[in-house]
Amino acid sequence: MKRIVIFYPHIDEYGGIERNIIGLSIKILDQGFIPVLLCFYDRIKMDNYQEGLQVEMLGDHWNPLVKSKQLQRWLLKNKGSILGLPLFFSGKAGFYAAWPFRKSYTYALHFTDPPSLLKAEKEQARIIRYLSMPRTKFASWLTAKGVKCADVCLTMTYWNARELHQSYSRNFEVIYQGGVPPITGRHPFRKRCVGNTLRLFSICRLTHSKNLNWILLAAKNLQERFAAKGWFEKLEIVIAGKGPDLDKLIALTRDLKLEQHVRFPGFLNEEEVEEEYRWADLFLVPAKQGYGLPVLEALYRYIPVVQNRESRISEMLAENAWVAVSDDHITSFTDAIEAHVTAIRERYPDETLLKDLMTEDKWATRVGKYCTWW
Repeated sequence: MKRIVIFYPHIDEYGGIERNIIGLSIKILDQGFIPVLLCFYDRIKMDNYQEGLQVEMLGDHWNPLVKSKQLQRWLLKNKGSILGLPLFFSGKAGFYAAWPFRKSYTYALHFTDPPSLLKAEKEQARIIRYLSMPRTKFASWLTAKGVKCADVCLTMTYWNARELHQSYSRNFEVIYQGGVPPITGRHPFRKRCVGNTLRLFSICRLTHSKNLNWILLAAKNLQERFAAKGWFEKLEIVIAGKGPDLDKLIALTRDLKLEQHVRFPGFLNEEEVEEEYRWADLFLVPAKQGYGLPVLEALYRYIPVVQNRESRISEMLAENAWVAVSDDHITSFTDAIEAHVTAIRERYPDETLLKDLMTEDKWATRVGKYCTWW
C-alpha cells in the first residue's frame, strides 16, 4: 500500500502543527493510504493520538548537516513507496531541505507561520555562530534555499503569502485551515450575551504573544461600563491552557481584584472544553498569531468572537457579523468587546452566516490535491 509522508523535524509538545498532522492523517486513512510522520524525534508519541499513523524517527544529532543527510537518505531509500509529494511542515523543515544546497528529492513545503512570527531556532543559531555570519541574514538565506527548491509552497492566509513572497520571492498557494465541527446537535443554537451573567472564554498556550492580560484589563474596565448600562449582574472569565505566563496572569488578576471572577483551569480534556463552550457568551482571541483556529471552533458552536486583527484568520472573517475584529492594542480590544455585546443584544447575528465555515476535512482535501496525493 502506498504511503504518504509528512515531515516535521522536532515534536516536543502537542500544538497547532501536531493537530494539522493528525487531521491530514485522518483524511489519508479515509482515502485508503498509510500516513507516515517523519521526524528526528517525537517526545509525545504522535501515534497514540491517531491509530494508523506510522511514526518514523530519524534520530537527533547536534549537527544539522548529519540530520539533513538522514532525511535525504530515508526519502531516497523509500522513494518507490511514497505517493505524491512529501509534505514538509514549517520553515524549519525547509531549513533541513536546504542542505546540502541542492535538490535531491521532491517535496511540498507548508510555511505555517511567516518569518515575523517565528522564533529563532537554537540549532540555526549554533551554525550561524560557527560560520561567524549575521544570525538573521544566514537563517533567511538558508531557509530561502529550502523554499526555492520546493515543488509547491503552501500557507494559511493571504497575509502570510504576501509576507513570504517579500521574504523569499516565491508565490505561496493559500489554503485556509479548518477545524473539526462538533457532533451534530451537540451544541444547539441559543442566544448569548443576554442573561444576567456574561461569560468570557479563551483557550490557548499561556504565552506573552497571546496578549491574555488584555482580557483581564478589559474585564476590569467593562465591569463599570456594563454596570452603567444595567447589564449583567456578574462577570465570569475562563482562561484555559498551560504556559509560562500563568503566574503573571494570576498576579495581574490579584492586582485587579478580579479573583472572584477569573478561573485558570489549566489543560482541559475534550469534554471539559465542550462544557466551557456550552456556557460561554463570548470567545476572546487577543493574540498576535499566524492563524487562530480556536476562532472557528467557537463559531461552529454559535459563540460570538472578539479577536485581534493580528490573529490572521481575521482576513477570512472580518465581514462576518459573528466576529468583531479589534486593532492590535488593549483599548481597541476593550472597545470591540463592548461594541460586539451591544450589537448582539440589539440584533442577534443570523446563524446561516456560519453555514459554510472552513473545516479540517476541506482543508486536508485541498492540501492533498496540491501534493498530488489524490
